[in-house]
Amino acid sequence: MATQKVLRKYGTQLLFADHATDFGAAPATAANSLIIGSPTDVQMNLSVVADAALWQSAKTASLADTGSSWPIGWRLGACLEHTATPAAGTTCSFWWNASPSVTAGTGNSGGASGADATYTAAGDTQLILIGTMTLRNTVINIDGNVGVLWLPDLYGSLVFRNDSGVAMVADGDADEIHITLTPLIDDIQAAA
Repeated sequence: MATQKVLRKYGTQLLFADHATDFGAAPATAANSLIIGSPTDVQMNLSVVADAALWQSAKTASLADTGSSWPIGWRLGACLEHTATPAAGTTCSFWWNASPSVTAGTGNSGGASGADATYTAAGDTQLILIGTMTLRNTVINIDGNVGVLWLPDLYGSLVFRNDSGVAMVADGDADEIHITLTPLIDDIQAAA
């Protein structure tokens, strides 16, 4: 029997940002980028999300890698910018609304709408918690590994909660804020 090794490779990232207004192809400051390759854009305007408020992204298109097969493991990274310096140790959290349907308002968990909008359903207990980002006392916080999402369905949307004590940066200035979901794909190869 031939010896094999399992390596890891990245698939096409999902890039959650305010593509409609503030965010170009990358953050304004290149050193703040968590982008790998050419990601798939998903609309999510996190500007002016108040403290203790939640926001949801638009629903993703198909996450299929080939046909109806998709990577199950996705690593979440985030670059967040606030209006003022949050206290060290405050947090922002990320959940996933898993859905079997591509239609925005169909098959959503926890009362999510599938649209880029405020999330007010108080149904986050029915969502999948991806992870919580502990903030430093700086306006821009970056964490390339907030958590890993084990994806149960082919579609979904991201839900964000700001518990930083301050609002997110204002609309028109949110050119740094972006969140990535990077598929982690096992790559089986013959051992050297």
